[in-house]
Amino acid sequence: MYLENRLIAMLDVLGFSSHIQDPESLKRTTAQYAELIAEAKGHMFNPEGVPGSPNPPPSNFEYGQFVFDTLVLVSNPLDVHTVAHFMLTTGLLMERFFEAGFPLRGAIGKGDFCMDDTTQIFLSDAFKRLKPEEDNQQWTGCTLLPEIEALAVETLLGSIPASGLAVSAPIHRVPVPFKKSTTPPTESWCVNWSHLLAPTTLSQGLAYLKGDTEKHQGTVEYLERMHTMPNDTLRLAPEFAPAVAMKLIKTRASARIKFEDAADNGVEPGCDNWTLAFGYPHPQQASIDEKSRFNN
Repeated sequence: MYLENRLIAMLDVLGFSSHIQDPESLKRTTAQYAELIAEAKGHMFNPEGVPGSPNPPPSNFEYGQFVFDTLVLVSNPLDVHTVAHFMLTTGLLMERFFEAGFPLRGAIGKGDFCMDDTTQIFLSDAFKRLKPEEDNQQWTGCTLLPEIEALAVETLLGSIPASGLAVSAPIHRVPVPFKKSTTPPTESWCVNWSHLLAPTTLSQGLAYLKGDTEKHQGTVEYLERMHTMPNDTLRLAPEFAPAVAMKLIKTRASARIKFEDAADNGVEPGCDNWTLAFGYPHPQQASIDEKSRFNN
């Protein structure tokens, strides 16, 4: 397999060794980690289509592999749709792993990718740039290397509003806590992984980082910054009950959608009034991207 000019992500689980201190924790961690990997490969790598649709949605990645505590993701050929799917699903993976107590830290770059089918060895020219970037971060987050910033902004956002990006943007430019710190802190474009998580879930996930003061503090500061951004969460009419709000992470090509109840839990809305929620009258007029990436 030889893939040219693809987005490539490298993400590591923070504090993975702390999960496997004795035989019992090794067995427990193996079971939990295996369940997460199965969920990722079965749903996030290959999303389910809209019921009744004759065409299944495309895969979100051309290649994805877990190696010990590291996840490598390779995009499909680059266009506005594949970049959106890659970024949104990377954020979804980070959400799910954070919720399960396996917070991820990583970086996304661009390069060629080659895998030998016999040995399953895979290499990329991007790895030499991704690994130092990932290792240097003191938080749960995923930065974009400078080599893909212009591509990401153009394909995901189109342009940056003068008033700044809302919290629903798929990427944000924020200060990144690096081990080799600078003054002022270095700012990078980063994947939006936290917006759709409930406050209780964020608090529980942060608890897993308390053993590493710097990474815990770096993540707390990032979440506090996210809370200062313009919040474009949509409050819903009563007929949507038990859902009272709809959150989005949206790009030019697709979106992830979450309906929440009053306790910030993901729920199914009580009606299909798509005109109120999306601006068009019938579900079949919604893009497959929007509906197939509905996320409770």
